Amino acid sequence: MIKHLTRTNMLTVILIIAALIVIFIVFHMFTKDKSVSDDYGVSAAHPLAVEVGMNVLEEGGNAVDAAVAVSYALSVVEPAGSGLGGGGAMVIASPHKEPVAYDYREVMPSTGELPEDNIGVPGFVKGMEEVHSDFGQMDREALIQPAIELAKNGISADQVLTERLESEESKLAVEELSPFFPKGEVIQPGEKVIQKELVDTLKIIQEEGASAFYEGELGKSIVDAVEGLSMEDFNNYSVQKHDAVHGELGGYNVYSAPPPLGGLTLIEMLQTAEAMDIEKARETPADFIHVLSEIATVSYQDRLRYIADMNFTNVPIQQLSSKEYAQEKGSAILFNQLSKVNMKNDDSEAGEDDHSDTTHFVIYDSDGMMVSVTNSLSHFFGSGQYVRGMFLNNQLKNFSKNPSSPNVAEAGKRPRSFMAPTILTKDEKPALGIGSPGGKRIPMVMAQVILRHLVFGESMQTAINQPRFYIEEGEIDIEEDFSDDIKEELTSRGYDWNSREAGSFFGGIQSLYVDHKNNRLTGGADLRRNGTWNAKSRRERE
Repeated sequence: MIKHLTRTNMLTVILIIAALIVIFIVFHMFTKDKSVSDDYGVSAAHPLAVEVGMNVLEEGGNAVDAAVAVSYALSVVEPAGSGLGGGGAMVIASPHKEPVAYDYREVMPSTGELPEDNIGVPGFVKGMEEVHSDFGQMDREALIQPAIELAKNGISADQVLTERLESEESKLAVEELSPFFPKGEVIQPGEKVIQKELVDTLKIIQEEGASAFYEGELGKSIVDAVEGLSMEDFNNYSVQKHDAVHGELGGYNVYSAPPPLGGLTLIEMLQTAEAMDIEKARETPADFIHVLSEIATVSYQDRLRYIADMNFTNVPIQQLSSKEYAQEKGSAILFNQLSKVNMKNDDSEAGEDDHSDTTHFVIYDSDGMMVSVTNSLSHFFGSGQYVRGMFLNNQLKNFSKNPSSPNVAEAGKRPRSFMAPTILTKDEKPALGIGSPGGKRIPMVMAQVILRHLVFGESMQTAINQPRFYIEEGEIDIEEDFSDDIKEELTSRGYDWNSREAGSFFGGIQSLYVDHKNNRLTGGADLRRNGTWNAKSRRERE
């Protein structure tokens, strides 16, 4: 038909198409919220993961697309921290929409009996598929491909990977882990890590989706390797989707991961600090350490008392997140007096073993969507079991050993966790995404950084770089960078303290901060765990 059109008609068609394109562009320009930053960025604990996320954003993917790609990439480049054999949590916020939280953590099997090595039914693969189904724009296959390329072509081992392999060698089957123990020896920094088994597993998921994991050969391989898990457990696995828990700090709305995760504990700490006017401690570091330690002690005890899987217990979310409750708790804390509360912060086997290895990242896209994600195997390399290129979690150690706790192990239950992926909004737009690994230190470390940034006015990177502290059973661990004067002041106040080198013990904060007023995106990355971040403007891309 087209060949019979006259030249005049052809010109008319071309003009109409051109006009429609102009109308579309103008419509997009005038309907886009001008107060939303055009920048986009990624903050993560490995530069290759940041690169993967930035590439997805530059190819037209949104923040959730990039989060899926980064999650899979981190399973390759940070195998000690997260991966297909584990789980995690994600908070998603978009302009003028209520933030939502996804829990794709590991689950107790239907028998109610703890499986071998405390391995729970992994939720990672199902979680990635479900968030992508709800929010993603790019093809799922394309988002898994970068991880396949990294595993196939190899990555250079860094000092962090070498040290973690050395520390956990006793629980790993060295003879079955040639990618990490070439010739039976720990791989050294600069040597190439090629993970052929993981390549094959990723390709199966890429082609068949989550069904290959929860109904097919991948799940069967795990069930065959782990006594106490069944294909029924895999068939019945479901991702939990909830409203994020909510609090307020300094004019910002704070949204974090709901129970059994650590968001409520973080919110309680932040709001109690504000109720006590923590800004008074800005120029007196010993006061800041003392007051926040006292707040943490109270908040962590509330966690032990109340926080658990919401499908099994009624968690008083409204009470714990209320400003009135924060005021009540703060009124019992004094700036100049040490309390007599000397209790453990956790009552699980994971707490005793100090499970602290997870990975966190934050992504922001040029349409204003922000994603904050914490993925985990629970401990370094999880249980140490390695099946088809995946390290399997030992997340079920996070159940309480106290029989009267709401967090006792039960069939189909998710254990409690300190993970707290968090997003703060301002004027109904995402403004700050933040989170950290670090096990039981996560809420305490996050509170220190957030308060320094939003209350003390420090830049995000300065707040991240500041020395940190952690209190448990009346004893404070402090980073060695604290001055002798501060250490002496803590001693005079009755504290016992231990000085530690700055390192992974104190977490690894990753963050992105959006300055909507100046249309600028900045980030913060924690060198304690080789963190990095990158941000660009969409105007640069166009």
